[in-house]
Order: sequence, then C-alpha cells, then structure tokens
Amino acid sequence: MSRAKTKKEDLIAQAAIYEKELSSEVGEIKQQIKEKGSQVLLIGGVLLSAYLVYSLFSDSDKSEKKSKPESKEGGSFLGGAIKSYAIALALSLAKDKLLEYLQQLEENNQEVTSEK
Repeated sequence: MSRAKTKKEDLIAQAAIYEKELSSEVGEIKQQIKEKGSQVLLIGGVLLSAYLVYSLFSDSDKSEKKSKPESKEGGSFLGGAIKSYAIALALSLAKDKLLEYLQQLEENNQEVTSEK
C-alpha cells in the first residue's frame, strides 16, 4: 500500500510541476499576443489615418470639380502637393512600423531556436 501511496505523491508532484510550466508558458503567450496586438493596432491606426487624410483631400477635390465643371486639371497644385506629402508620410510611418515588427519577430524566432 505504501508503494501506491508514494507513486501517487510522485504523480501529484509531477502534475504540479507541469501545471507551473504550463501557466508560465501561457503567461508568455499572453504577453506576446498583447505586444503583437498593440503593434497591429498601431499600424492599423497609421494606415487608417493615412486613408482619412487621403479621403479628406479627395473629397474636397470632388467638391471643387462639381462646383467648377470647366476645370479639368483635377484640383489645385497646393492641394495635390499636400495630399501627396501626407500620403508619403503615412506610408513611411507604416513602413517603419512594419520593419520594426518584422525585426522583432525575427529576433524572437532566433531566441526560440537558440533555447532549443
């Protein structure tokens, strides 16, 4: 009977060890998801703001075209330049964030492979 009791205690101790390992792994996964989610939200926000700026300027161009049907050039030079600059700036920010995200992802993959 004592042999069964010691085996049961060993199994309970192993289960406790596995439970601790699983909870730490779940905690790490939660942290990674939180970090990646915030990065995705940031990139999405940059892209959304770029789209809103673009739509703001393109809507004003459409209203100008409707009010001036004889104008076929598609808006003023200044409006086009501002729109181009805003789009380039937003795309540059999005590119930087994507590169940062990819670099961080590569570093995480290297850490995981080095641990194995």
